[in-house]
Amino acid sequence: MLRTGFLLCLCCLPAWPQPSLDSLVASAERYENEGKWEDAAETYRQIIKIDPASIAALNRLGAIRVRQGQYRQGIALYQQAYKVNPRELATNLNLGIAFIKMQDFRSAVAPLDRAVSAAPDEPQPLELLAVALIALDRYTLAIPHLEKVIALSPDDTGGVYLLNRAYLQTKQYQKALATFERLETLAPNSIWVHILRGQAYDGLSAYEKAIEEFETARRLEPDDAVVRFSLGFMYWKLRRFQEAEPELERALKLDPGFKEVLFYLGDAYLEDGKLDKAATILERVIADDPRNVRAQIDLGKAYEKLNRRPQAIRSFETALRVDPNRADAHYLLGKLYQKMGRTADSEREIQLSRNQRRQKLQQEEESLLKAAGAHGDATQSLDLVPRH
Repeated sequence: MLRTGFLLCLCCLPAWPQPSLDSLVASAERYENEGKWEDAAETYRQIIKIDPASIAALNRLGAIRVRQGQYRQGIALYQQAYKVNPRELATNLNLGIAFIKMQDFRSAVAPLDRAVSAAPDEPQPLELLAVALIALDRYTLAIPHLEKVIALSPDDTGGVYLLNRAYLQTKQYQKALATFERLETLAPNSIWVHILRGQAYDGLSAYEKAIEEFETARRLEPDDAVVRFSLGFMYWKLRRFQEAEPELERALKLDPGFKEVLFYLGDAYLEDGKLDKAATILERVIADDPRNVRAQIDLGKAYEKLNRRPQAIRSFETALRVDPNRADAHYLLGKLYQKMGRTADSEREIQLSRNQRRQKLQQEEESLLKAAGAHGDATQSLDLVPRH
């Protein structure tokens, strides 16, 4: 395919003998096959000197630079090729890939959109455009592209995972469940089949079915942090705190960087009356994220029960500085003032709480998908690395 691209450019180069250019092309291809990237790069530079408008050489040299992590250099070369032919598939696809590798998903959308227009029935541009859209939380826009990917390439496991994720995020839980038979066929031993199905059941409020899925995943992979967190979260959600604690503890031990675990473990300790443990964990959450209102309120509760009232007041007041409309924080602070004999302060806070509760819209129910953050996203563990 590369050689054809160069031969198409020969009409522009009557002064250069074809064998000379052919020889360079053959050398560049050989160097690439042997992994001699700098030799290949130098050869492509020679070709570009001969033909500055060689889209193939610009793309191949750009691909080498992207492979080496030199993204800006690669993008500059792709942009040179883009000026020669703005509609060329490989150039736009490569630009999109480079931006995705840089995690500049916003910049990736336009070239990948052009790549899709150039090849509307090619799965790779569609899937990569969906990856960029999902990274921008534009799940609704990603879904039609992914549905087409699956229609074109039914065995694309990555595409099925992405589509399932998009269905879950847009609360199309029945559509998500309908994809699992295909997932089980494509990846029969994948714990993510059970994790994603569990997330769907959670969204449908079928909590016991969700727990069954996570317990199955635990049997398959007992040392997976996402599995243990997912099961612990569901126990926590059903207020089965003594069952939640060991699962959450195990998740944190398996992955100390899994920060989402900390709040739920601290809250489980608090509800289970393990106040010192709760305070220790919640202090870790606050140290990392002082504006975490839920953690500040929980920490205030723990301090109050430990008879550390000044610290409890400070936690409730901090929560209210971040979110003055937290009715529960006003109420807890008012009750604490009442215990301390600060009648006027107590009445003020309790009245604020009452007013806010009347005005407050019903909060969205806690979901596993939201609670787990990136750890609950199967696409994070997929090998979706694009190929040039």
